[in-house]
Amino acid sequence: MVLKEREQWKEKSVDEIKDFVSSAYEEANSPCPVDRLKALSDSLRRKSCGECVICREGILQLSVLTEAITQGGGREGDIDVINEISQDMSIGSGCDFGREVGKIAKDIIDNEREQFERHIKRKRCDSLVCKKFITYYISPEACIGCNLCAKACKEEAIKGSNGLIHIIDSASCTKCGDCVLACESGAIKKSSTSVPNLPTIPVPVGSTPSDSSQGSLMSPRRRRRSE
Repeated sequence: MVLKEREQWKEKSVDEIKDFVSSAYEEANSPCPVDRLKALSDSLRRKSCGECVICREGILQLSVLTEAITQGGGREGDIDVINEISQDMSIGSGCDFGREVGKIAKDIIDNEREQFERHIKRKRCDSLVCKKFITYYISPEACIGCNLCAKACKEEAIKGSNGLIHIIDSASCTKCGDCVLACESGAIKKSSTSVPNLPTIPVPVGSTPSDSSQGSLMSPRRRRRSE
């Protein structure tokens, strides 16, 4: 985008700038603070007038760093770099646009630093937003074998048929979430840690985990005969 097509923030009032940045922050509504800052910086870097190096490059670097963190490429020291960039922007930007963005970014880091550390050190997103860190699976106890999830999966990553507990092939799953919307029984779950004991092949609905050597097979429930 050429300079003349960008917003000229020096011509705007402080209130106009604050309202614009606040609106962009509200639109970047995400329960995950890393994803929220990524969405905010990715949106606003296209709105910078480009005249101020601290603002122009600062927002770009915020976008690059947060993108890397959400994709599992975060490194030790990234949080301090983000904090330093945010502080520099809030103090040294040529107009209130860069200063407001810097203030919001610094507030996110100050208030949610632990969540950033979890993404970088533990490769975990507690909000179950960052796709790199989550796994979709089908709860054997909740699956009713309706086959709606398999029909909704464009990647054909869900195996099973009517009356069977379905399973998701994690290697093929793109984590689009279409199966979640299709499942009427709420059987499809997300996890950022380990998943529970699951069958390796589709088995009849109502099966329970067996004490097999593989630890992930399922065997049908058996009723005790009345004496």
